[in-house]
Amino acid sequence: MTGLLVTLIWFPLLGAALSRLTGRMSWFLAGAGVNGLALSIAGVFHLPLKWTLLLLGFAAIVILSAAKDPRRQPATDPSPSPRTLWALSAILLIGAILTPLTDYDGRAFWLLKAKAIAHEQRIDGPFFQLQSTYSPRNAYPLLVPIDAATVMMFSGDLDDRHTRALFAMFAIALAFEASRRFRWLGLLVLLLPQIVGASGGARSAGCDVPLAAFAACALFELVEAKSPLRFGLWLSFLALTKNEGLPFALILLVAGVFVFRKKILVSAAPFAIAFATLFAWRAGIPATDENEFIAQLPRLPERLPLLGDAVREFFPWFVRFEDWGVLWIVVAAAIVWLAVRRKWRPLAIGLVALLPMLLFYLVAYVISDWSVADLVRVTAARLISHLLGPALVLIGAMTQSSQ
Repeated sequence: MTGLLVTLIWFPLLGAALSRLTGRMSWFLAGAGVNGLALSIAGVFHLPLKWTLLLLGFAAIVILSAAKDPRRQPATDPSPSPRTLWALSAILLIGAILTPLTDYDGRAFWLLKAKAIAHEQRIDGPFFQLQSTYSPRNAYPLLVPIDAATVMMFSGDLDDRHTRALFAMFAIALAFEASRRFRWLGLLVLLLPQIVGASGGARSAGCDVPLAAFAACALFELVEAKSPLRFGLWLSFLALTKNEGLPFALILLVAGVFVFRKKILVSAAPFAIAFATLFAWRAGIPATDENEFIAQLPRLPERLPLLGDAVREFFPWFVRFEDWGVLWIVVAAAIVWLAVRRKWRPLAIGLVALLPMLLFYLVAYVISDWSVADLVRVTAARLISHLLGPALVLIGAMTQSSQ
């Protein structure tokens, strides 16, 4: 219960304060992002994490208590969310709290890091120096483990049951953000088996749903084209969430140049801070069993014949009904519809995120030391979940253009 209260109070508190400064953002997602970013920076500079949390909380209260800037226009009221969305959210949250953690990645990588951070009060302590135990995927980004460690620190207990609500809330918050923009699409998020499932979904302790949520919010900002600062913040959170988050953020940053033009420098600032923080932290710890994409990339010419195998193995996962229902069939229909109706802007924004990441995943499969078929089998569903944001943008644009 303590972990649930921390999750529902602490991160929305930080997110509400950030929204006061930047304009409307998802309170939970913004709070989880800024908490992870701030503690990552503090960890690189060896500042006490508990004191950093205290400072964050104090700053949030001060910001929220301050008088509203009269020059700032009030945020647009969000569209009312259907009661069904609230019911589905409650079911998912209760189910996540009551369901024992079973996914391998959550137990072997992400929560192991969270417990080490909460226990050692460092992000480069003995655990990450391989002095206390072996740390698999030692250099994986730490934003979500830091959030989980925050819950543990407030709870005063390293039991991973305290963090179960945290991971469910990423999916719930994404559903409400989708509902705010596209109304009924929020329901769709919480009806997708892969998103709400116990293997890589909201009832696991993996970081695929958080990555999907941050990427989707960045895409929403591209569609609205109102705030380069909010866009840059989402990119900074995305880059610190998983290895795939950095290339995803870079792709979206390039797309942002065409949307925000010179104002993209505002977006680049928080992203650059996250980028520097990630690589400064990695420079101070040893790598273990990570598959380094850049290091393996020179192998691409000799392994290019495997590309056909990767395509044949990977793309059938998009139409697995038990994972996605008919989502990606609808996405394909939306692409055709938008092209026929000449709705080039939402089509371009959706595809600029979708196609480069698909190519990135295929290349990663080809250059890996693993068998392509085996690697696809254990990763495809989770990788496809990263692309939920582009799917929502494309379907949402189709439904809006048909009204």
